[in-house]
Amino acid sequence: MRELVVDTPADNTSLKSQYAAQVAADLERNSAEHERLSSEIASLQQQLAVLEGNRTLLLSMRETLGDDAACGAPENGGVSDPEDDSSATRESAALPAKRKPRKKADATSGKRKGAESADSRPSRKPVREAGAPTLRELVRNDLTQHGEPRSAAEITATLTQALPERDIKPTVVRSTLESLVAKGQAHRTKQQKSVFYSTATPEADTSAAEPSEAPAS
Repeated sequence: MRELVVDTPADNTSLKSQYAAQVAADLERNSAEHERLSSEIASLQQQLAVLEGNRTLLLSMRETLGDDAACGAPENGGVSDPEDDSSATRESAALPAKRKPRKKADATSGKRKGAESADSRPSRKPVREAGAPTLRELVRNDLTQHGEPRSAAEITATLTQALPERDIKPTVVRSTLESLVAKGQAHRTKQQKSVFYSTATPEADTSAAEPSEAPAS
């Protein structure tokens, strides 16, 4: 035989109080979530208002600047298109290939400029003026004027002091003296380790020239 259970008023009161507490807790959580979302929405609306103001300002500036700014500004609000990115990448990859001939041209022009600058630079090699005596003549005159034997260094010092604008080197003077000796126009004497040169006498010139004459038939 089944036992019949009958709810008492005390049990009903306890069940209502549990439901009431559960509803109160859910309502409190709902209120907190509602407040949080409301504050976030208010913040987002504020940011959106700032963006709208900036956009209005930029649009007015674009109209003021004209078509150039309009061409450079994106129509989709800054969102890039994948196809545009790929075309831009291809264009940027093609730029170095187009710039290589310019580098080659710059290198060629640099060589030309270097050659022109080298040609335009004045030569440091001394040029004897027209009508000026040759080094051979200067050396012979020096030997004739002094009469006594002189070394190549002494002759070089005398000529350099007299003609500072000419680049007279001791080695060239010594070669000139040896050439004069070979032609019988100067004498070479050696004193210890030094070599001295003097002008040739007319008798010495005649005697030096006689062996070279062919005997009369």
